[in-house]
Formats: sequence, C-alpha cells, structure tokens
Amino acid sequence: MRSFADGNGDGVGDLRGLTARLDDLNDGNPATTSDLGITGLWLMPTFPSPSYHGYDVTDYRGVNPGYGSLADLRTLVTEAHRRGIAVLLDLPLNHTSAQHPWFVASRTGKGSYADWYVWSATPGGNGWQQDGSRFYYAAFGPDLPDLNLRDPATTAEVTADAEFWLDDVGVDGFRLDAAKYLIEDGTTTENTPETHAWWKSFRSAVEVKAPGALLLGEVYDTPQNSASYVPDDLDLTFDFALASTYVTAAQSGDGNSVERALTKITALYPPVGGFGSFLTNHDQDRVASQLHGHAGQLRVAAQLLLTGPGVPFIYYGEEIGMSGAKPDERIRTPMRWDASSPAAGFSSHAPWEPLSDDPPGVNVAAEAADPGSLWSTYRDLIALRAAHPALASGTWTPVTSDVQSLVAALRRSPTETALVLTNPTTAPVSPTLSIASGPLCGTPTATLALGTGSVRAPTVTAAGGFDGYQPWTILPESTVVIVLGP
Repeated sequence: MRSFADGNGDGVGDLRGLTARLDDLNDGNPATTSDLGITGLWLMPTFPSPSYHGYDVTDYRGVNPGYGSLADLRTLVTEAHRRGIAVLLDLPLNHTSAQHPWFVASRTGKGSYADWYVWSATPGGNGWQQDGSRFYYAAFGPDLPDLNLRDPATTAEVTADAEFWLDDVGVDGFRLDAAKYLIEDGTTTENTPETHAWWKSFRSAVEVKAPGALLLGEVYDTPQNSASYVPDDLDLTFDFALASTYVTAAQSGDGNSVERALTKITALYPPVGGFGSFLTNHDQDRVASQLHGHAGQLRVAAQLLLTGPGVPFIYYGEEIGMSGAKPDERIRTPMRWDASSPAAGFSSHAPWEPLSDDPPGVNVAAEAADPGSLWSTYRDLIALRAAHPALASGTWTPVTSDVQSLVAALRRSPTETALVLTNPTTAPVSPTLSIASGPLCGTPTATLALGTGSVRAPTVTAAGGFDGYQPWTILPESTVVIVLGP
C-alpha cells in the first residue's frame, strides 16, 4: 500500500492511488493486453499504526489515515470486484502495538482488559519484557506485545473485528501474519496444539459469517509444519521452502531440485490448492537482486512460479525486475510506473523512501510496450494460466526425464492434461520422457500452448502413461507447455 501508488501527492502510497491503478492490474476486459491480468490483491496492513510497516496495530476496525478513509477502502473493494479482483487484508492477530488502547488498559492489571495480553510476575526467558513489577510476553519485540488468545473475551473481539471487514466492508479474506505463534505452551512457542485449535475455531466463525472467505497463513517453517495447517485450520499457507527452491534453481540451472521439492510438497498439501507459491515477499531480498538482474533467470523463475502448482503470488515490482536488498525499507521501495521525475510515476512528490537502484527503463510503461520484457513475460504467463485449467488448478505429477536439469511434470484438471517442461540451463536440451501410468488414453493430440513450432504426441501405454517420448527441443532458460488432448 505505502509503496504502490500515491493518490494525493504527499509521497506516500494510499488507497485512492491504488484504486486509480487497478486498470493496470486488471481492467476487467479479457480481450485487452495492456493490463497484467491479476485476480487478487493482498494489501499489507491498512490499520492505524505508529510504524511505516503497520504490523503494530492500534485499531482493528480503522484505516490508517495516511492511506485514506474507510470510505476509500470500501471504494477500492467495490472497484476491484468490478474488475474480477479479490481483496485480502493483512491481519496480524498474534500481537498489537504497545500503543493499542487494549494494551494501555491491560498494563494497569485491572479492569476488563487485564487478561487480554500475556502477563507474568516473573520473566519466562526469551521474549519476555519488563513493565514495572510485571513482565509481558512479546515474541517480536517490546513494541509488539502478544495478545492472550486463551482469553475468551480477547478471542471474541478479534473474531468480531475480522467479521466486520468480511461482512460490512466486503473484503474476500485475510493473510494471517505470524500464524504459527498464537498460543505458547511453556517454552514451545510455535505450532502448538492450542494454536491449531484456535485457528479451527476462528475459521468456523468466519465461515458462518462469510462463507468462502480465504484464510491464508504465514507459516514460515518447513513444508511439513506449514502443511499441518491445511485444510483443517486454514485454506492455504505460504510454502517458503518452494519459494527458495524456485529462485535457487533459476540461478543454478538445477531443475532436479524443483522436482524433488514439488514431489515432497504436493504430497503434503491437498491435491488442488493448499499452498501459496511465491518467489520473494516483503521480508526478503527481491528476486532481481538475488539473481543479479539476469534476464533469463528472472524469466525462468517466473515460468516455474506461474506454470507450477499452488496459488501464485507476485510481490509488486517483481514483474518489472525491481531490485532491492535489506534493510527492509529498501525491499519496499516505491513502484516504478514510468520514467518521470520525481518518483517514476508513483507520486508527484518526493517519495517516502527513495526509488530502487535500477535504471530508468525498469518501469511498467516501458516494459508494457516491449513484448520481450519481463513484464510481458509475466502478463503472458498469467494469461496462459487463466486459459488452461490444468495450470490454474490441476494436480502435479513428475515425469521422468533423461535430462536431469529439466523440470518435467504433468498438470491435470478434470477437463485438461498438460505437459510442462522447463529448462533452467543455458543450453538447449532434447529430453526423452516417460511416466509409468497416467490419465492418457487412445491416440492423444499434442498442442503447444507455450512455445512455437510443431510437436508430436506420445504413444500411450496400457497404463495411460508413455515411454521414450521425445516431444521437443527445449531452448535455454525457457518453458514449453504441451496440452495433450483426447
């Protein structure tokens, strides 16, 4: 929000600025190609907060006045929905700001808010902060005290706050910050049974108020722990291991690492959906910095993300190759819309944070006019995914290849089967492929959905697979998608 688009010229991104840029994301007309084609927005915290990042909330039913008003947020939701874009708010429920009125009241140790935070007469080790003669638990620092979600009144209030945004404002769900940390059990502070139980209860309440609302958890952990929240507690969790695998494979050319990771990950989550896939987020060095701006590697990373399983998320600016490395402010710099001064189309004012250290040509306007740009690659891949159910929601099954560097898989939906082949290396490869059993039958057709030229279909085995199939020469740092028809 803060870095996307400034609507009032004060150098800070806001709701009106974002609303004015919706047509650049998706104008609602599938026939046009001037927009990116996205179908969902995850907004970082929009609540009142004393910090620039907003993860220290002071009012769960308010809007940060620096971003606009509640009316502005309602307008954004309405306009996004009109274009087929869902809106997720970032909801930090593990902790609040130390300036939240609840915590201010809780510090007295008296009254109705006394038990809304985690207090102790003695320190309990890491994360405990002293406040006069008592101590409070704050896993993420003294300014971020943990809510006591064992307390029924606290749980009832934050649940009602979430329901307000779903029912009254019409948002489509939440990205749930620090989802594994909610309730501690002694020295065990992550993934406790009580945390899982709390999410189940919260989800049940949300489902009654807003059936179909999406609950997406940030569980920065192993795939096993992340997947343990799905599908009973939450709808999706981000899989951080897969994200790092995609980026590393794009850089190293090791496609076999992607196959190993996805074989493991897809077995842990539900067959369709279950996890959010991504390359980097607001807490990590940007993918363009990790890949040193290498154009071919950036394309491969995008191809792996957008032809792979899960629900893909793109961090703003990834689609144009914006760079940025820690500290956090430098991975959250203003969006580059064009090459104009003083702020690359982000604002008519000097921006809250200086622009990224990229050449002027790294901007939406320039790349949208270039069919060979990274922005155009993202747009085309998003359109491809939307057009093919096998890519959008299909299962993922590895295909054996004699080229170890190749990522080869069948994606299958009830209506479509596609063979996806990604070559992350700098040399062309001509693979021979096999799969012991599969969904194929008869004499299938083979149509290139991504790639150019002609391709032959496989000979189907009695088990519905194929053996010794040589479909195509895969060019360096590229992906081919072959739709196998009936």
